[in-house]
Amino acid sequence: MKMKQKLSYVLGGFLLGVILTAVILLNINKKSSESLPIASQESQTESQTNPSSNGLDETSSHVAAAVDTKKVKTWDSASVYTGGAIVSYQGRQYRAKWWTQGELPDTSDVWENLGVLEGEAVQPQGTDNVPIDASTPQNTELTDFKVVGYYPAWKPDKLSAIDFSIITHICYAFAIPTPDGALLDLQNPDTARTILQSAHANGAKVLLSVGGWSYNDIPLENVFVEATANETKIRQFAESILSMCETYGFDGVDMDWEHPRVDGTSAKQYESLMLLLSERLHAQGKLLTAAVLSGVTVDGNIYYDAAAHTNVVLNAVDFINVMAYDGGDGERHSSYSFAVNCGTYWKDTRGLPAYKVVMGMPFYARPSWESYGIILESVPKASDMDCVSYNGMEVYYNGLDTITAKTRYAKENLGGVMVWELTQDTSDPDKSLLQAIGRESK
Repeated sequence: MKMKQKLSYVLGGFLLGVILTAVILLNINKKSSESLPIASQESQTESQTNPSSNGLDETSSHVAAAVDTKKVKTWDSASVYTGGAIVSYQGRQYRAKWWTQGELPDTSDVWENLGVLEGEAVQPQGTDNVPIDASTPQNTELTDFKVVGYYPAWKPDKLSAIDFSIITHICYAFAIPTPDGALLDLQNPDTARTILQSAHANGAKVLLSVGGWSYNDIPLENVFVEATANETKIRQFAESILSMCETYGFDGVDMDWEHPRVDGTSAKQYESLMLLLSERLHAQGKLLTAAVLSGVTVDGNIYYDAAAHTNVVLNAVDFINVMAYDGGDGERHSSYSFAVNCGTYWKDTRGLPAYKVVMGMPFYARPSWESYGIILESVPKASDMDCVSYNGMEVYYNGLDTITAKTRYAKENLGGVMVWELTQDTSDPDKSLLQAIGRESK
């Protein structure tokens, strides 16, 4: 009897030890798994449920990608990117769908928009916290339908392109800024004087357009930033602009800074300059307008830097000239739907009154950058289409029907249309894009 009891005690102790050991091991395994990184946990689960996997399921791949994209490099036009490469551009991150080099992330189909980068700068003050003034201006001319045409200073022999029975405002392009807050001498000043005299005789206004994308193939964006680096330089730059405006007798200023950005300080510098110009010009009964980004991409995604044109600036200007073109090469260049998306952004999303939104239309094609008039000389039927074969490539532009439809849309919903640029039209009145605008805008 005693021997049986001893055996029972031994067996019981052994079983109890086995149970305790098992409990301890389970706890150790649980704590170890809890200390693993997220991706490793999901890798373990995937390996157990799907032996054929590589150890990372879709969810853990996304987690790993989210970690990696915090260290993405800024897009570089000279770099080659392959499918899956992720870059940062203007405060957003983009993923390449296939091989690419030199294609802008916010305009090309090759890039997938992954959204705003974590920790990036928010929209500058003035975009949301200052309400848009939608009241009707005392100057009722501003509410009339506007036909704005840019005239390039480097084409002094094309004055016949201006039809003052159609054009209401001419922007003489461009006065070129310098980093020290001055302006270069105006190119072909006699041409400017002739335009001013003819415009005033026909009841039209002429604005001094300052800037543009580049000068001698060098982008002007950094020049604007340097010219407005502090309050002293902003005042000096404004005085330079006002002085040229007064010297020639321009009716106002069209600011074509392409373009202030949300990140950094340029949005605030731009705002300070525009407020100063608005105060001084309006005190003299002159106009202040601005050429602005399209606002959205062809796909309807809002441009991050459109917010740099703050509500403060939008209240300060008399109207904006929306660059509703250059959405990309090919059919993305300047379609009717793109124009509507642009108008919708500035009028509805940003809340501008209709009379302040002037929709831009191109008189040139992409990807050739050739003028409509020159294309028409080679392809006489080009006026009836938006795409033709020219010099061995498919070029996209706006033919008569599209220009007419866009003008009708603007007439019904916005404050006018703008043309870049007048000399690119044809002299044939039956095929002239400007004449089509005139017929539809009456």
